[in-house]
Amino acid sequence: MAIVGTLAAIAVPMFSKARDSARAEEAGAQLEILAAAIRELAGDTGEWPNGIPRDTVGDRETWDLTTAAAGVVQADGRFSNWNGPYVRELPLDPWGSSYFFDPDYRVEGVMRVAVGSFGPNRQGRNLYDADDLYVLLDE
Repeated sequence: MAIVGTLAAIAVPMFSKARDSARAEEAGAQLEILAAAIRELAGDTGEWPNGIPRDTVGDRETWDLTTAAAGVVQADGRFSNWNGPYVRELPLDPWGSSYFFDPDYRVEGVMRVAVGSFGPNRQGRNLYDADDLYVLLDE
């Protein structure tokens, strides 16, 4: 019984770490696809999600990119030259949250344009904590 307990004590954390790593990789792959879709939207329309002019850094985050106002999956008519959908379907991140678009995401104190996930702790909306995963769009 002691051997089984010892093996379990070793295996459970290793499994948990592997599962967390797989989720982060899945989110990273989804973010790259989403970043490409948002860049295509911006290239066609000159606007980021939520109708933000591409050359504007501002405080109009989009917390749910599946909405028509976001323009990624569907559009509400406000985007000129919209040629989407830019992705057919947008899943939740591996932790069950919506991906976000933030035109003033802070990276090392600098405002950047990013698409991201709040990560495992699901805490977000301008918290910028260490477990967020994101792709910068203004590079």
